[in-house]
Amino acid sequence: MSPLPRGPAPARLLLPGAPALVAGHGRGVLLTPDGELLDLPAAELARALRDLPPPMLVHGPATARRLDLPAFDTCFDLLELFAFCMPARGAAPTPRGLAMALDLDPPKDDAAAAALLPEMATAMLRHLAARRGLPLNREAGALAAKLAEAAAWPWAPAVLAALGEDRAQASLAPLKVWRHLPDWEDPGPAQPPSSFAVLPNEARQRLGQMLGQEAEQRPQQADYASAASAAFTPREDRGAPHLVLAEAGTGTGKTLGYIAPASLWAERNGAPVWIATYTRNLQRQIDQELTRLYPDPEERRRRVVVRKGRENYLCLLNLEEMIGQAGHPDMAVPLGLVSRWALATRDGDLLGGDFPGWIVELHGPAAVWPLADRRGECIRSACPRYKQCFVEHSIRRARNATLVVANHALVMVQAALGGGDAKGGEDLRPLRYVFDEGHHLFDAADAAFSAALTGAETAGLRRWLLGAEGGRSRARGLRRRIEDLAGDIPGIADAHGGRAHRRPRPARPRLGDAAGRGPAGGEPAGGGGPGTPDARGRRPAAQSHRSLPPRHPPPGPGPRAGGGGAL
Repeated sequence: MSPLPRGPAPARLLLPGAPALVAGHGRGVLLTPDGELLDLPAAELARALRDLPPPMLVHGPATARRLDLPAFDTCFDLLELFAFCMPARGAAPTPRGLAMALDLDPPKDDAAAAALLPEMATAMLRHLAARRGLPLNREAGALAAKLAEAAAWPWAPAVLAALGEDRAQASLAPLKVWRHLPDWEDPGPAQPPSSFAVLPNEARQRLGQMLGQEAEQRPQQADYASAASAAFTPREDRGAPHLVLAEAGTGTGKTLGYIAPASLWAERNGAPVWIATYTRNLQRQIDQELTRLYPDPEERRRRVVVRKGRENYLCLLNLEEMIGQAGHPDMAVPLGLVSRWALATRDGDLLGGDFPGWIVELHGPAAVWPLADRRGECIRSACPRYKQCFVEHSIRRARNATLVVANHALVMVQAALGGGDAKGGEDLRPLRYVFDEGHHLFDAADAAFSAALTGAETAGLRRWLLGAEGGRSRARGLRRRIEDLAGDIPGIADAHGGRAHRRPRPARPRLGDAAGRGPAGGEPAGGGGPGTPDARGRRPAAQSHRSLPPRHPPPGPGPRAGGGGAL
């Protein structure tokens, strides 16, 4: 008689026997496994930690810096557990911020925070256990086992116990998130939009609905909404749209003031209104303000779309290429946390949105920034992940949205391309715009339609074309790479100066060979080198699991949001 199939094991709560550590300025609070609470200067705290297991804390690098300690080799960082158990959820990277994200009472001091750390870990593991049957968590056990195998992730036993999968087999499959992402679909032809006006009193009423009855009365804000409604009246002459220029100080409520008539016009006429900003911070602020108008998350996702340049989004092709690094101890955990986030994210935005930016602080920019298309190498419809692409999803959602929150540069580039698909633009041209931070339009135009080339970039371009000059590097230039790729095609030799013979193909380097260094070997990141062509037709340098990807500098901070706004 064949044995009956075994169901999942019951979930268990397994907390590590670790001390809880909270850092202050030059001193810290330590809750030992025996329940002793110690408030010690940094020097004494360092001596106490030598005799204890790895600590439980929030933000390991920041904790070490505050206490003037070397980086922790191993620690139970609650931020990593939070990103695994509750992906795409926001939380400030402090004990207080984490407690608020978990709906717990914020600690009043460091001693209370240290006592609260085990309780926060318990809340996260219980959350994971209660939802282990959801599609999001079906491969979570295999992923945790992979992180334990590749990086000895300290939270893996607790996660596997909460999932009831203590014997889960390690696998790379959970990192291949595109298998579970939906394909985008092209919406049908949109109906021609109507041209109904928004009256001033209607804008005031919509503003009152968003603010609620208990909101502070601001007559200036209501007057602002009434004035902004003039921009949404039908034009009287072809090519002469209505324009409203408005200036308002910070804190006067101008965002909700123009959202009121803009949302009314879009709902009434069946066409989106594009709201353009100069900074990511203001984009995020507007997106948060729109929860007043559309509190239901599903309705809000359908009606509100945040649009940015491609360099802001997770590139699934880059993720696929970096999965080969998942066996490296320094790369396994960040790639695992990013894959968890990719299954739960609203729009795939790595630079803002719902991505926890402190993952970059915990594991370094080289683990995250290469996952975005920061070099303009998108191959569009030739990409094998094109149908699941986050950018393509946002483009199509924007066509049927009510409000699209974009940036000045994207709006101007689309206007320059003609807007319509038939003319090469990726979106249909909007009929109504709101330019917040309008005084930055000229700066945005300069940045969007100009190019800067540094000396380092010029040297990198020369190496990419000619190959390494001098030294012992075997990195090759563009001509030799093309010969390897297409040297057997008739006519290629003539095009390269009439050479009648091909140079013999060099031996393929092994994984981990010094020939596959990347930038250190004279080859720019993502350029050609030994190995087979990747999905973009490049010849990437061979990399082993022991080689980290090339470092990409994190984006610089954007300009500060201005106080004025223009419609």
